[in-house]
Amino acid sequence: MSSKARKIVLIVIILISAFAIVWFAFLRNSLSTANKDVPITYKTAPVQKSNISTSISIIGTLESFYRAEVKSEIDGKITEIYVDSGDRVTKDQPLLQLDTRDLNINLQKSEAQLITAQAELDKLLSQPTEFDLKQAEASYQEALIALEDARRTLDRHRELFTSGGLSQEQLEQSQDQVILKEQAVNVAKARLDDLKQQPKKEDIDIKRAQVSEAEANITSIKNKLDASLIKSPFTGTLIDVKVKVGDMIQPGTTTVIIDDMSTMKVVVPVNEVDVSHIQKGMKAKVVLDALPDKTFEGQVDTLSYLGKITENVVTYDATILIPNPEGLLRPEMTADVDITTQSKQNAVTIPIDALIEKNGKTFVLIAGKDTEPVEKEVKVGIRNDTTVEIIEGVKEGDRIAFPSSMGKGSLPSMNQNQIRVPMPVGGGGGGR
Repeated sequence: MSSKARKIVLIVIILISAFAIVWFAFLRNSLSTANKDVPITYKTAPVQKSNISTSISIIGTLESFYRAEVKSEIDGKITEIYVDSGDRVTKDQPLLQLDTRDLNINLQKSEAQLITAQAELDKLLSQPTEFDLKQAEASYQEALIALEDARRTLDRHRELFTSGGLSQEQLEQSQDQVILKEQAVNVAKARLDDLKQQPKKEDIDIKRAQVSEAEANITSIKNKLDASLIKSPFTGTLIDVKVKVGDMIQPGTTTVIIDDMSTMKVVVPVNEVDVSHIQKGMKAKVVLDALPDKTFEGQVDTLSYLGKITENVVTYDATILIPNPEGLLRPEMTADVDITTQSKQNAVTIPIDALIEKNGKTFVLIAGKDTEPVEKEVKVGIRNDTTVEIIEGVKEGDRIAFPSSMGKGSLPSMNQNQIRVPMPVGGGGGGR
């Protein structure tokens, strides 16, 4: 390029640069002049007292407070079923009956065995009275005398028979009398000896064991008879009947399922970061997919100390109890649970959008009548998605301000006013 061409290019570059500098200065001056006249619009709202709370939301499934599978204690054939699925049952109400015919027969046999064994034991244990002994002695002596008389009579008859004065038949009759009298003596002697003799210990022990065995058999049979009528263990709702008439069942067979639904429960998994905020007795609000227009009140009953790990997330089961006096709640319903972790009545509150946080501190803008709002430091307490409690820094009745561009629609329930404050060149504190 020639020297002349280079000079032309340099002059063009200088002119373009000068034009750009002049244009930038013009724009800056125009914007600064315009800013002097552009106002900032603030929303204002009163500091007021209201109830405030925070909660943790979790989804769970309703369960009955208590469920029982009623099982048979004995084997047998079902002869009667007195209830149907869905019935309301009370404690000890009969549910079904097993066949008892064999049990009743065995009971009669055992009762007869008991009577016999007890009588034999009583006989062993009974002590003879003096009268009994004297009577037995007298009977024995009488038998001896009768025997002696019969023998003398037999001797005379033998002499008469030899001389031909007595027939063979009469002689034999006398002989029979002696035999009878001898037997009577033996019986009387045995009775007397029996009264005088003490029973053996082993005989008494045997009879006592027989009595105990018979009593145990009777108790066992009666227990089985009681168990043959299966009853409801508590007041509740019969969820399902698992058997039918004619079924042969064994001990441990589930016959019916009963739920106590007077109080329901929902077990929800609480994330480990929220566990420290939940305590027994905290209130909970429960909304069901099945009844979306109704809110049920519940309470935290237990919080497990045993965590569960699912997809690297640690949770702890919390059990919420929900009264069910109207019976609207049913097992397996999906429940949205809000556990109230903090709450306060008549707290000094402001909209959460009016809070300014910077450098670890919190501030609000105090509205002036015709001047720019003044920034003031405050101390906060409970906060949720819409509201924050102010512990210190403002009082009820103060008015706070924040630019309209912040918190769209955040004050639907407050009396909102708007103030227009000119923005000074370079901006102001109200734009935070």
